[in-house]
Amino acid sequence: MNDTKRPTIIDVARSAGVGASTVSRHVRGGQSVSPAVAKRIGIAIAELGYEPNTLARSLRVGRSHTLGVLFPHVNNIFFGNAIHTIQNEARRGGFTVMLLTHQEDPKLQQEQLASLKRSQVDGIILVPAAETNAAQVKTLLGNVPMVCFDRPLGAALDSVMLDNFAAGQQSTQHLLFHKHSHILSVTAPHKLFPLQSRLKGHVDAMQSAGKYVETIHWRDPERLKHDLTLALRRKKAPSTAILSMSYSITIAILGALHDLNIRLSDLGFIGIDDLEFASFVSPSITTLAQPAEQFARLAVEQLLKRTSGSTATASHVTLPGSLILRASCGCKRIASRRS
Repeated sequence: MNDTKRPTIIDVARSAGVGASTVSRHVRGGQSVSPAVAKRIGIAIAELGYEPNTLARSLRVGRSHTLGVLFPHVNNIFFGNAIHTIQNEARRGGFTVMLLTHQEDPKLQQEQLASLKRSQVDGIILVPAAETNAAQVKTLLGNVPMVCFDRPLGAALDSVMLDNFAAGQQSTQHLLFHKHSHILSVTAPHKLFPLQSRLKGHVDAMQSAGKYVETIHWRDPERLKHDLTLALRRKKAPSTAILSMSYSITIAILGALHDLNIRLSDLGFIGIDDLEFASFVSPSITTLAQPAEQFARLAVEQLLKRTSGSTATASHVTLPGSLILRASCGCKRIASRRS
């Protein structure tokens, strides 16, 4: 035998003294193989260095045991923790994960989805890019199961996400509790459902309290510094607190405040989405954290149901966030309790 030739299932069967179909059942995890036979097959596999051709098998049975995960990026604590949990949950279910990003670019998203489909993934967990065309996604993927993560994409597709309205409302109410009557909300111009819903929750809380609503849209660093200067340094009724609508917006605000020599300690501040360093700066930053691990477990669970043939009505799971009280909101003690 040529030493460079990969051992085949026939070689394993011959070495173990069984039929090729018995080896195949054992490799697939079949329960009909006796312990003694399974032991002989295991020894033969180890001695020969046999590796099952999973690609060829996936072509035969129509399953790759791979899940596609398409996120905007992976550079924040929420997405990072979610991906870690998705990988662990997928592995428990016997699946590997193929991770791609789309950088909030709908065109790149289409290209990445097409790549996942060509790779014959069994299902996809997608964080849709801003202004995603749901019809195009459905047409492209055909019958490939998909669960939307963090952002919905129509009533017909499963989704798992934060109660974004409550997040904006709860964060605002906490700043109002600390007697901040002029609260500046900072969001982004792109039409992402989470940001829009969080802003609606903020507006609802402000209007219910009879307060003036002021919002600025982060577009670029210089414009942000200009808008913050107008809101925080005006002589008449300056804003005394800021509500940031997302992780990336919070990072931009902190950079702008630093450049403007405006101390965070002179303001009330809450950021929706937790920060890796929130407890290690002064003042520590109060955040509303999303339950990333719980989102991920539910998304994988629902996707595996779909890959197993479930045709149940689309499931839309909405979970509450947790307000992690630190110092920036006005709470003087770092609180471990959650409001």
